[in-house]
Amino acid sequence: MTMDTTARPTASIVMPCYNVGDTLNEQLERLLPQIDLTGAELVLVDNNSTDDTPALLNAIQHRDNVTIGRASHAQGAAYARNRGVDLARADKLLFCDADDLVSPRWVETMSHALSTNPVVTGTLDITELNSETQQAGRGTGQGPASFYGLFPIAHAGNMGVTRRAWDAIGPMDESLTTGEDMEWSLRAKTSGHNIVRADDGIVHYRYRQTTRALWRQGFLYGQFRPEIARRVHASLGQRVPRIAGARSWAWLALNSPRVVQRDLRPQLAWVAGNRLGHIVGSIRARFMVL
Repeated sequence: MTMDTTARPTASIVMPCYNVGDTLNEQLERLLPQIDLTGAELVLVDNNSTDDTPALLNAIQHRDNVTIGRASHAQGAAYARNRGVDLARADKLLFCDADDLVSPRWVETMSHALSTNPVVTGTLDITELNSETQQAGRGTGQGPASFYGLFPIAHAGNMGVTRRAWDAIGPMDESLTTGEDMEWSLRAKTSGHNIVRADDGIVHYRYRQTTRALWRQGFLYGQFRPEIARRVHASLGQRVPRIAGARSWAWLALNSPRVVQRDLRPQLAWVAGNRLGHIVGSIRARFMVL
Protein backbone atom coordinates (compact mmCIF):
# COMPACT_ATOMS: atom_id res chain seq x y z
CA MET A 1 0.00 0.00 0.00
CA THR A 2 1.46 3.38 -1.01
CA MET A 3 0.68 6.31 1.25
CA ASP A 4 0.39 9.97 0.35
CA THR A 5 3.47 11.42 2.04
CA THR A 6 1.85 14.86 2.20
CA ALA A 7 -1.01 13.58 4.37
CA ARG A 8 -0.59 13.64 8.11
CA PRO A 9 -0.58 10.10 9.55
CA THR A 10 -3.39 9.08 11.87
CA ALA A 11 -0.89 8.11 14.57
CA SER A 12 2.87 7.90 15.06
CA ILE A 13 4.26 4.73 16.63
CA VAL A 14 7.58 5.56 18.28
CA MET A 15 9.90 2.62 18.93
CA PRO A 16 13.47 2.86 20.28
CA CYS A 17 15.90 0.23 18.98
CA TYR A 18 19.06 -0.90 20.73
CA ASN A 19 20.65 -4.23 19.78
CA VAL A 20 17.29 -5.80 18.92
CA GLY A 21 18.43 -7.78 15.90
CA ASP A 22 16.96 -10.98 17.33
CA THR A 23 13.46 -9.59 17.89
CA LEU A 24 12.94 -6.58 15.63
CA ASN A 25 11.65 -8.41 12.55
CA GLU A 26 9.02 -10.26 14.56
CA GLN A 27 7.71 -6.98 15.96
CA LEU A 28 7.76 -5.40 12.50
CA GLU A 29 5.67 -8.27 11.15
CA ARG A 30 3.00 -7.25 13.66
CA LEU A 31 3.28 -3.48 13.16
CA LEU A 32 3.74 -2.91 9.43
CA PRO A 33 0.35 -4.37 8.37
CA GLN A 34 -1.34 -2.31 11.07
CA ILE A 35 0.16 0.98 9.99
CA ASP A 36 -0.76 0.22 6.38
CA LEU A 37 -4.34 -0.49 7.43
CA THR A 38 -4.79 2.50 9.73
CA GLY A 39 -2.79 5.15 7.88
CA ALA A 40 -0.34 5.49 10.76
CA GLU A 41 3.43 5.88 10.58
CA LEU A 42 6.25 4.00 12.31
CA VAL A 43 9.19 5.96 13.74
CA LEU A 44 12.15 3.72 14.55
CA VAL A 45 15.08 5.25 16.44
CA ASP A 46 18.43 3.46 16.55
CA ASN A 47 20.26 4.18 19.81
CA ASN A 48 23.87 3.21 18.98
CA SER A 49 23.19 -0.44 18.21
CA THR A 50 26.27 -2.62 17.65
CA ASP A 51 24.52 -5.70 16.22
CA ASP A 52 22.64 -6.01 12.93
CA THR A 53 19.83 -3.65 14.00
CA PRO A 54 21.01 -0.80 11.71
CA ALA A 55 21.00 -3.15 8.71
CA LEU A 56 17.46 -4.28 9.49
CA LEU A 57 16.33 -0.68 9.77
CA ASN A 58 18.01 0.26 6.49
CA ALA A 59 16.10 -2.56 4.77
CA ILE A 60 12.73 -0.85 5.43
CA GLN A 61 13.69 2.82 5.25
CA HIS A 62 12.31 3.05 1.70
CA ARG A 63 8.72 2.73 2.95
CA ASP A 64 6.74 5.97 2.88
CA ASN A 65 5.14 5.26 6.26
CA VAL A 66 8.42 4.45 8.04
CA THR A 67 10.92 6.98 9.40
CA ILE A 68 14.35 5.91 10.62
CA GLY A 69 15.99 8.16 13.18
CA ARG A 70 19.33 8.09 14.94
CA ALA A 71 19.86 8.85 18.61
CA SER A 72 23.64 8.82 18.78
CA HIS A 73 24.65 11.50 21.27
CA ALA A 74 23.57 9.64 24.41
CA GLN A 75 22.40 6.23 25.55
CA GLY A 76 18.98 5.38 26.92
CA ALA A 77 15.40 4.59 26.00
CA ALA A 78 14.13 7.97 27.24
CA TYR A 79 16.53 9.81 24.94
CA ALA A 80 15.60 7.60 21.97
CA ARG A 81 11.86 8.03 22.60
CA ASN A 82 12.20 11.79 22.83
CA ARG A 83 14.09 11.86 19.52
CA GLY A 84 11.32 9.74 18.01
CA VAL A 85 8.67 12.21 19.14
CA ASP A 86 10.69 15.00 17.52
CA LEU A 87 10.44 13.11 14.20
CA ALA A 88 6.79 12.07 14.58
CA ARG A 89 4.19 13.87 12.44
CA ALA A 90 0.89 12.77 13.99
CA ASP A 91 -1.20 14.27 16.78
CA LYS A 92 -1.46 10.83 18.41
CA LEU A 93 1.74 9.28 19.74
CA LEU A 94 1.96 5.57 20.53
CA PHE A 95 4.94 3.89 22.19
CA CYS A 96 6.09 0.28 22.10
CA ASP A 97 9.39 -1.60 22.29
CA ALA A 98 11.27 -3.63 19.72
CA ASP A 99 11.72 -6.71 21.92
CA ASP A 100 8.00 -7.15 22.62
CA LEU A 101 5.05 -8.05 20.37
CA VAL A 102 1.98 -5.90 19.87
CA SER A 103 -1.39 -7.61 19.51
CA PRO A 104 -3.04 -7.69 16.04
CA ARG A 105 -5.25 -4.59 16.54
CA TRP A 106 -3.00 -2.68 18.93
CA VAL A 107 -2.58 0.43 16.76
CA GLU A 108 -6.31 0.73 16.11
CA THR A 109 -7.22 0.12 19.76
CA MET A 110 -4.76 2.59 21.24
CA SER A 111 -5.52 5.23 18.62
CA HIS A 112 -9.24 4.93 19.33
CA ALA A 113 -8.62 5.26 23.07
CA LEU A 114 -6.72 8.50 22.45
CA SER A 115 -9.77 9.96 20.73
CA THR A 116 -11.39 10.49 24.13
CA ASN A 117 -8.44 10.33 26.56
CA PRO A 118 -5.18 12.31 26.36
CA VAL A 119 -3.05 9.63 28.06
CA VAL A 120 -3.67 5.88 27.84
CA THR A 121 -1.79 2.73 28.73
CA GLY A 122 -2.55 -0.80 27.67
CA THR A 123 -2.36 -4.30 29.08
CA LEU A 124 0.88 -6.25 29.38
CA ASP A 125 0.57 -9.96 28.72
CA ILE A 126 3.48 -12.08 29.98
CA THR A 127 2.21 -15.53 29.01
CA GLU A 128 2.91 -15.62 25.26
CA LEU A 129 6.66 -14.92 25.22
CA ASN A 130 7.82 -16.28 28.58
CA SER A 131 8.09 -19.74 30.08
CA GLU A 132 6.49 -20.52 33.43
CA THR A 133 9.93 -20.33 35.04
CA GLN A 134 10.53 -16.89 33.54
CA GLN A 135 7.09 -15.73 34.63
CA ALA A 136 7.81 -16.83 38.17
CA GLY A 137 11.15 -15.04 38.05
CA ARG A 138 9.63 -11.64 37.40
CA GLY A 139 6.13 -12.13 38.80
CA THR A 140 2.81 -12.83 37.13
CA GLY A 141 1.10 -9.46 37.47
CA GLN A 142 -0.38 -8.12 34.26
CA GLY A 143 -1.53 -4.75 33.06
CA PRO A 144 -0.40 -1.27 34.11
CA ALA A 145 1.05 -0.93 37.58
CA SER A 146 1.06 1.90 40.06
CA PHE A 147 3.91 3.52 41.94
CA TYR A 148 3.38 2.10 45.43
CA GLY A 149 -0.35 2.75 45.04
CA LEU A 150 0.15 6.53 44.74
CA PHE A 151 -0.50 6.98 41.01
CA PRO A 152 -0.86 4.75 37.91
CA ILE A 153 2.09 4.18 35.61
CA ALA A 154 1.84 4.47 31.85
CA HIS A 155 4.23 1.70 30.78
CA ALA A 156 6.61 3.16 28.19
CA GLY A 157 6.37 -0.03 26.15
CA ASN A 158 2.59 0.23 25.84
CA MET A 159 1.23 3.75 26.07
CA GLY A 160 -0.30 6.52 24.04
CA VAL A 161 -0.49 10.28 24.46
CA THR A 162 -1.83 13.13 22.38
CA ARG A 163 0.68 15.66 21.15
CA ARG A 164 -1.04 18.34 23.19
CA ALA A 165 -0.74 16.32 26.39
CA TRP A 166 2.89 15.42 25.63
CA ASP A 167 3.74 19.10 25.23
CA ALA A 168 2.00 19.90 28.52
CA ILE A 169 3.60 17.06 30.49
CA GLY A 170 7.01 17.36 28.87
CA PRO A 171 9.43 14.81 27.42
CA MET A 172 10.80 11.81 29.28
CA ASP A 173 13.63 12.55 31.70
CA GLU A 174 16.81 11.53 29.88
CA SER A 175 18.81 11.49 33.12
CA LEU A 176 16.98 8.30 34.13
CA THR A 177 18.36 5.11 32.60
CA THR A 178 15.30 3.21 33.81
CA GLY A 179 12.06 4.22 35.46
CA GLU A 180 11.57 7.13 33.06
CA ASP A 181 7.96 6.09 32.53
CA MET A 182 7.33 6.21 36.28
CA GLU A 183 8.72 9.72 36.52
CA TRP A 184 6.80 10.80 33.42
CA SER A 185 3.60 9.36 34.91
CA LEU A 186 4.22 11.39 38.05
CA ARG A 187 4.35 14.55 35.95
CA ALA A 188 1.20 13.45 34.15
CA LYS A 189 -0.54 13.32 37.51
CA THR A 190 0.78 16.65 38.76
CA SER A 191 -0.27 18.33 35.49
CA GLY A 192 -3.82 17.00 35.82
CA HIS A 193 -3.69 14.29 33.15
CA ASN A 194 -5.38 11.04 34.12
CA ILE A 195 -3.86 7.82 32.80
CA VAL A 196 -6.69 5.71 31.39
CA ARG A 197 -6.34 2.00 30.81
CA ALA A 198 -7.20 0.61 27.38
CA ASP A 199 -7.79 -3.04 28.31
CA ASP A 200 -7.73 -4.33 24.73
CA GLY A 201 -4.48 -2.58 23.88
CA ILE A 202 -2.40 -5.67 24.54
CA VAL A 203 1.36 -5.93 24.23
CA HIS A 204 3.05 -9.28 24.78
CA TYR A 205 5.94 -8.40 27.09
CA ARG A 206 9.23 -10.27 26.87
CA TYR A 207 11.20 -10.89 30.05
CA ARG A 208 14.98 -11.12 30.09
CA GLN A 209 16.01 -14.62 29.11
CA THR A 210 19.03 -15.32 31.35
CA THR A 211 19.60 -15.22 35.09
CA ARG A 212 22.40 -12.72 34.66
CA ALA A 213 20.21 -10.41 32.56
CA LEU A 214 17.41 -10.64 35.12
CA TRP A 215 19.81 -9.69 37.92
CA ARG A 216 21.13 -6.72 35.97
CA GLN A 217 17.67 -5.48 35.03
CA GLY A 218 16.42 -5.91 38.60
CA PHE A 219 19.39 -3.90 39.85
CA LEU A 220 18.77 -1.09 37.38
CA TYR A 221 15.06 -0.94 38.15
CA GLY A 222 15.69 -0.85 41.88
CA GLN A 223 18.43 1.74 41.57
CA PHE A 224 16.16 4.50 40.29
CA ARG A 225 13.07 3.95 42.43
CA PRO A 226 14.37 5.89 45.46
CA GLU A 227 15.05 8.92 43.23
CA ILE A 228 11.53 8.78 41.85
CA ALA A 229 10.16 8.33 45.38
CA ARG A 230 12.09 11.44 46.41
CA ARG A 231 10.44 13.38 43.59
CA VAL A 232 7.03 12.02 44.59
CA HIS A 233 7.57 13.29 48.12
CA ALA A 234 8.65 16.70 46.83
CA SER A 235 5.73 17.13 44.42
CA LEU A 236 2.87 15.26 46.13
CA GLY A 237 3.94 15.40 49.77
CA GLN A 238 3.44 11.62 50.03
CA ARG A 239 6.14 9.37 51.44
CA VAL A 240 6.84 5.87 50.14
CA PRO A 241 7.50 3.61 53.19
CA ARG A 242 11.21 3.42 53.99
CA ILE A 243 11.09 -0.38 54.06
CA ALA A 244 8.63 -0.73 51.21
CA GLY A 245 10.23 -4.01 50.13
CA ALA A 246 9.98 -5.74 53.51
CA ARG A 247 8.21 -8.77 52.04
CA SER A 248 10.78 -9.10 49.27
CA TRP A 249 13.62 -8.90 51.79
CA ALA A 250 11.96 -11.59 53.89
CA TRP A 251 11.42 -13.82 50.84
CA LEU A 252 15.04 -13.35 49.79
CA ALA A 253 16.35 -14.27 53.23
CA LEU A 254 14.15 -17.36 53.37
CA ASN A 255 14.93 -18.63 49.87
CA SER A 256 18.58 -17.69 49.28
CA PRO A 257 19.79 -21.08 50.57
CA ARG A 258 17.78 -22.65 47.72
CA VAL A 259 19.97 -21.08 45.03
CA VAL A 260 21.05 -24.60 44.02
CA GLN A 261 17.54 -25.12 42.60
CA ARG A 262 17.76 -24.15 38.93
CA ASP A 263 14.07 -23.22 38.61
CA LEU A 264 14.36 -20.75 41.48
CA ARG A 265 17.49 -18.96 40.26
CA PRO A 266 15.71 -16.48 37.94
CA GLN A 267 13.46 -15.25 40.73
CA LEU A 268 16.35 -15.08 43.20
CA ALA A 269 18.41 -13.12 40.68
CA TRP A 270 15.61 -10.65 40.05
CA VAL A 271 14.75 -10.07 43.70
CA ALA A 272 18.39 -9.89 44.84
CA GLY A 273 19.33 -7.48 42.08
CA ASN A 274 16.28 -5.33 42.75
CA ARG A 275 16.93 -5.14 46.49
CA LEU A 276 20.61 -4.28 46.00
CA GLY A 277 19.56 -1.62 43.50
CA HIS A 278 17.31 -0.05 46.11
CA ILE A 279 20.23 0.16 48.54
CA VAL A 280 22.49 1.85 45.98
CA GLY A 281 19.68 4.11 44.79
CA SER A 282 18.79 5.17 48.33
CA ILE A 283 22.37 6.24 48.95
CA ARG A 284 22.57 8.20 45.70
CA ALA A 285 19.19 9.91 46.14
CA ARG A 286 19.71 10.41 49.87
CA PHE A 287 16.20 9.14 50.26
CA MET A 288 15.69 5.71 51.77
CA VAL A 289 13.37 3.28 50.04
CA LEU A 290 14.44 -0.29 50.73
